[in-house]
Amino acid sequence: MKHSVYIIIGVALLLFASCGQQQKAKSVVKDFMDAYPRGEVSYLEFSDVDSTNAISDSLIGVLQARAGKNMTFQKRTSKMLILLRAKYLLNDDTCSTTFYMNPDFEGVVAFKEN
Repeated sequence: MKHSVYIIIGVALLLFASCGQQQKAKSVVKDFMDAYPRGEVSYLEFSDVDSTNAISDSLIGVLQARAGKNMTFQKRTSKMLILLRAKYLLNDDTCSTTFYMNPDFEGVVAFKEN
């Protein structure tokens, strides 16, 4: 009986922690998009927060260069990056962009328009 209580508490804590990461990631993405407006944005949906180790430093450089020189990105501090896909309306066009962040959610390291 005690074991099932511990399991339930553990699952609840994991769910609570992942909700916090989701909210932090959404906030970082929205702040980034607000800092570099390209038109009127209406957010449709966000994917679940995920992580990847498959993005090389050279690919980060390519994605940052493709974005343009007017944007300021966070420096990569970890091999692992957090990713979040955002689907949104931009001036009546449906767009999807993947944003890459450090695990501390301090800002966007790079993004890829899908």
